Amino acid sequence: LELPRCAHMAAPLVAKRSGSQQSGGSEVQQHWEHLSLPRVCAVGSCCDIALAVVAYPLWHLKTREQVLGAPSSLFAARDLLQHNGISGFYRGAVFGTLGMLPAHCAYMISYEWSKCYLSEFVAPRAAPALAAAFAECFSVLLATPVENVTVRVQCLPTRAPALRRGDACAEFCSLWKSGGLRRLWRGGLIGLASSMPQSAVWWLVYENSKSWFLPPRQHMQQEVAGDRPCEPMERGIAAVGCAAAAVVASCATTFVLNPLDVIKARAQAAGSQAQFSVIQSFRSQSASQLFLSGFVPRMALAALVGISESAVYEATIYYGRRA
Repeated sequence: LELPRCAHMAAPLVAKRSGSQQSGGSEVQQHWEHLSLPRVCAVGSCCDIALAVVAYPLWHLKTREQVLGAPSSLFAARDLLQHNGISGFYRGAVFGTLGMLPAHCAYMISYEWSKCYLSEFVAPRAAPALAAAFAECFSVLLATPVENVTVRVQCLPTRAPALRRGDACAEFCSLWKSGGLRRLWRGGLIGLASSMPQSAVWWLVYENSKSWFLPPRQHMQQEVAGDRPCEPMERGIAAVGCAAAAVVASCATTFVLNPLDVIKARAQAAGSQAQFSVIQSFRSQSASQLFLSGFVPRMALAALVGISESAVYEATIYYGRRA
C-alpha cells in the first residue's frame, strides 16, 4: 500500500527537507512518503502491547488514587496485592490495551501525514506541534469509549476476581443503557483539553531536539547514501539527548495538566445515573488535591511514556518503511 508523496522528499529516518533553509541545526525529519500503512500499524501495535506490561499498572494505580480516594499510590498498590496479587494490577488490561490499538495507529498515521503537509504552510520546526494536536483529535475520538469502560473496570472492588471475564462487556452495556453514545464519550473534551497541549509540547521538543542532536555529517551521509545510519555512537548520543528532552517535557506538562486529568478520571468513573459537573468538581477540590492527586504514578507514567514513545516511534518508522 503506497502513500502519496510529500512535496518535499525526505531521506529515511534522519532526512531534512530538500530545498529548505537551516537555522543553526538540521530540519525536522519527514517520513511520510517512505511508510507502509500495514507495517506501521503492525509494528506500532506490537510495541504498544509490550509497553502495556509496564504502563498499564501505573494507569490502574493512578485511577484508583484519583477516583477512589486512595491515600497514595503505594496504598493502592498494597491493597491490590493483598486481595488479588500481581494479577490485580492488570484488571481490564486486555480490553484496555487491545481496544486502544486503533487509536494509537490512527495517531501515528495522522501525525506523520499532517507533519509532512503542514510543513508546506508553517515553519518546519513548528509543524510537529500542530501535527500532534491534529492527530490527538483522532486519537481521543477513538480512545475515549475504551478509556471510559477501562476506568470503570479498574474501579471495581478489590474483592472481585481480578481477571474475571465479562467485566468490560458488562460495563460497556451499563454505559450504553445509561446514556448511549453521549455517556461513552463522557470526559472526551476534558481529555482533549489535557492531552492536546501535552502532545503538542512533547512532539515539538522531541522532534526539534532530535534534529539538533543528530550530527550534520550523519544527515549528509543519509542524503547521499539513502540508507540507515551506520554510526552507533552518534545515534546513541542522540537517543540519550532526545530521551532527556522527552522526560523534561513530559514532567512539565504533567504537573500543569494534572488537575484536568483528575477531573477527567472522576467524570469517567461517575455512576451511570450521576450528574457530573466539571465546574463543581473543580470547586470541591483543593489546589493540592487537583495538582497532587495521582501525581506520582502519573509522573512515572509520563516519564515512562516519554522515553518509550521515542523508542516506539523510531522502531515504527524504522520497520514501517516500504520494502
